[in-house]
Amino acid sequence: MKKEKAFLREKFVEFQLKAAELNHALTEQRHAFQSKEKELFNSLFEVTDAFENLEEILSEKEGTFDKTAEMLARNIRSIRKKLIRIFKASHIVPLEFPDKKACMEYCKVLETRQIPDMENETILSVVKTGYINTEQNAVLRKAEVITVSNGQGGEEES
Repeated sequence: MKKEKAFLREKFVEFQLKAAELNHALTEQRHAFQSKEKELFNSLFEVTDAFENLEEILSEKEGTFDKTAEMLARNIRSIRKKLIRIFKASHIVPLEFPDKKACMEYCKVLETRQIPDMENETILSVVKTGYINTEQNAVLRKAEVITVSNGQGGEEES
């Protein structure tokens, strides 16, 4: 009876060790997958940025297009919209700032400007769109912004 108990105890310990090893391996694989996924989405964000820049250029020149150029502009917009739909299907959406205020958790400030009649941290423009995974509540890329900074003498926030 003692031998059976010792044998079972040994097998149970082996089983626990194997389960711990498998859990560790699974965690490592999950982290590796998330890292690869983030790299992929960051590459796609760069492609989306390129299409966004093209759209801005095209919208400035739109009145001068012939039919071929109009069709090209529509196709470019369509491709960008498809990328955005792919992001949404993966719970990834552009960061929005309804109060027009920069938050360091979501923004990378590239430049500041002094505008005395505006509050500090007011976003003047978004240079690059930021993205967040709403399912994991994780920022995948911070928005790159230009904000107001009136220095020490600016209005105090209430």
